[in-house]
Amino acid sequence: MTDPVKPDRATAGNIAILDAARAVIAEQGLAGMSLRTVAQQAGLSVGAISYRFGDRAALVAAILEREIAVKTAERVDWTARVRGVDPVAAEILPDLVIAWLEAGAGARRTSAIVTCELALLASRDPAALPGMATLFAAVDAVWSDLLPDDAGLARRIASYCRDEQPFSILLSGDTDYRLLRQSTVRGLLRDPGAAVRPAWGEWHMGLVERLAVPAAVALGQTTVPEGAKAVIAGHAADVIVAQGVAALSHRVVAQASGIAVSSIAHHYPSHRDVLFAGVEAIYRRMRAGIVAGGRTPPSSSDIIRLTHECALHALSNPAFLPFAIDMRRRRAENVHPQIAEWLDIPMGSDRARVQAVVMGLIGEGLLNLATGHPAPVLAEAMSWMSGTVRSF
Repeated sequence: MTDPVKPDRATAGNIAILDAARAVIAEQGLAGMSLRTVAQQAGLSVGAISYRFGDRAALVAAILEREIAVKTAERVDWTARVRGVDPVAAEILPDLVIAWLEAGAGARRTSAIVTCELALLASRDPAALPGMATLFAAVDAVWSDLLPDDAGLARRIASYCRDEQPFSILLSGDTDYRLLRQSTVRGLLRDPGAAVRPAWGEWHMGLVERLAVPAAVALGQTTVPEGAKAVIAGHAADVIVAQGVAALSHRVVAQASGIAVSSIAHHYPSHRDVLFAGVEAIYRRMRAGIVAGGRTPPSSSDIIRLTHECALHALSNPAFLPFAIDMRRRRAENVHPQIAEWLDIPMGSDRARVQAVVMGLIGEGLLNLATGHPAPVLAEAMSWMSGTVRSF
């Protein structure tokens, strides 16, 4: 007796199951996606899902394949809108960047969230999802299609959008965020040779300050924890780095540290308290690693993952919203002096352009983590992130 042949993944029934799985990820994150939750969403039995795709890891791999197909179709649809038009000559490039990001919070929302979630998963184990490079290529090809004669500009926009997208999904209804994003996009596309206008920096930083209100609860502790509190905060940071923010709990920190749950709860009574402690510890580690005036990267892999995880997790858990807002609004705070110096920008002037460059470098960093590629030499990355484009 021969084994039954599993149906082709490209059949309509399998595509429907994969789209049900993508819908689950869009609502519950990849952590909430299981054979059971997909079966519930698809109206099928767990056995039917298992028969068609195998275990959860195989299902995730199939979802990646489906996402590549979706992105390829999106690419064709998107580029058809501007066929025959030079976006730079027509001065519509900022509009296209904003519209693409907003579509990720609207019509492309499920696809955008799934891509972000898969990227975070692969950033911890690239070998588990070897198709991520193909997925990123399908996403980024939109910009190379629109800008066939300027590969550097296409790469800058793609890298920036990779970092910005989860925040556009989360904060699409916040007017101050939308204005900050618009300011950052203009900074990204600004001609490096243009005379810096003080009003640019004043406007940008005014928006940063306005977003301090909803981010207030995540603005950091006034004092650095000491003794047992510092030890626990360090272990909380280790959990976040290793397992992600969704895994953090008093019990998980206790298991990782060998410290009693009661002791952790004594120093950090609520989940929010231990979360704040872990995030602050990660930021302190990053700040300690920055060499003033040196050529160190603007963001560690831990920070890249943390910021995107908070943005995505906040979609279903409001406790993470202040962190996500704070991380987005202060994107370049820790490295502004170094980046401004490297770009030959007077300190404190064109803050939007500095922030855009940092976001592009973070977006490039996520790609490297998720595909297992070595990070480029910072001087090389800075050269293409600060290339000359026309002024907008």
